[in-house]
Amino acid sequence: MPNNTSSHSLDFLFHPRSLAIAGVSGDMNRLGGGRGFLESLLDIGFPGKIYPINLEGGEVLGFPVYPGIKAIPEPVDYVISAIPAQFNPQLVRDCADKGVPAIHIFSAGFGEIADVSGKKLEMELVDIARRTGIRIIGPNCMGLYCPRGGLAFFRELPRTSGGIGFISQSGGNSAHAIRETALKGVYFSKAISYGNACDLNESDFLDYLVGDPETEVITGYIEGAKDGKRFASALKVAAARKPVILYKAGVTEDGTRAVASHTGTLAGSNAAWDALLRQTGVIAVHSMEELVDVAVLCKLMAPPRGTKLALMGIGGGAIVQSADECVSAGLKLPPLPDTVKQRLSQIYGSETGASFRNPIDMYWRKRELIREAIKVVADCDQIDLLMIQVLVGVGGSREKMLLEPYLESIISLGHEINRRSVVVLRLMGPAKFWPFVPEAQSALADAGFPVYLSARDAANAVVKYARYHQRRRQSTSSW
Repeated sequence: MPNNTSSHSLDFLFHPRSLAIAGVSGDMNRLGGGRGFLESLLDIGFPGKIYPINLEGGEVLGFPVYPGIKAIPEPVDYVISAIPAQFNPQLVRDCADKGVPAIHIFSAGFGEIADVSGKKLEMELVDIARRTGIRIIGPNCMGLYCPRGGLAFFRELPRTSGGIGFISQSGGNSAHAIRETALKGVYFSKAISYGNACDLNESDFLDYLVGDPETEVITGYIEGAKDGKRFASALKVAAARKPVILYKAGVTEDGTRAVASHTGTLAGSNAAWDALLRQTGVIAVHSMEELVDVAVLCKLMAPPRGTKLALMGIGGGAIVQSADECVSAGLKLPPLPDTVKQRLSQIYGSETGASFRNPIDMYWRKRELIREAIKVVADCDQIDLLMIQVLVGVGGSREKMLLEPYLESIISLGHEINRRSVVVLRLMGPAKFWPFVPEAQSALADAGFPVYLSARDAANAVVKYARYHQRRRQSTSSW
């Protein structure tokens, strides 16, 4: 770290009592930059004082605009900078003189660009941080999201606080993860977009999230590390205490070049990163979608005993395809015990038009029979996991009428089976019959179910989650 502030004392960043935003325009047609941050903070409900800064002064959205940080008559806990790159060193000096403990630099044009002037500017920021003790997030980043502290970098981010922490070199990926997990009923404690990491970096924030009582699961999008040895040590400590899910991007030759132009970070070799993640016990994922998929399981599913899956749904062809996808991902579909098959035959009258092996192909019946059939399979102690598939898009104009009893049956079982079950909304047929998928997804998420739009995605996430807990059990038993 460039100065002596401990990573474990970074909590002040997420709960400022007052903040200033440099580069707020009074032009209503300019929604980006400083004005965008102002509107985002108002949207999420920042509880403290906000001081917009612009050389022209005036007023914006009812706030008086100050010509500079030193013109603000009261203490400021945190500053967001959205001014041109070349003016940031002086702003950081002024903040340090005023006693501001931290500044987030949204501005780009530093070490990530090819021009040597950008790198010189970034080194100047580093020098100021070392001499004064002010902490810098960025430059070239979106900064902090903390719903409990009233911090956000985009409008319409969830106000609900949860147990997922996220560190990211990409602001766009941060917003993607926050919004996608919210659709699935899971929320974030904190998300940190830290960009070029000239001062505070991935290791600092990882150390912080390990000790943060509000964060139960740590996730991350990493392009490279400032200090590989320190980051490896931080990952090992973090993964020993909490689930850590990491997406390492820039693994191809072209991707590595893109990393250098995005945040100016050295990406390192793909083989070295693979070895690091295996050795530290991190759950490695290969897309933002997969990161979200696994994070949702960490919050909504109990640790699986194994990978024996019961797969049930309506539609023979679709259920067979899903079975192949589950097995290819690494799940096992053992035959159901005779007692379970017999009970299903009693519920349905016969196996005609269905299949009670595994996968289980059901057919449309009264909701109480669907509910009873699901419960029988879920209660089977020879099965570790249950996947329930719902076909969306095959019912035409009767789609919603056909699916509602099925969905209601699943939702009604939420408190009984959701800790080891996932639901797949498999999209088929014309897209015009899919509009109510978000509504169905939300209702299932409210009932506590992890929800996916394909068996392949669900199975991949479940396998990674199950193998993580298998490794944890093995490491614990070897102590």
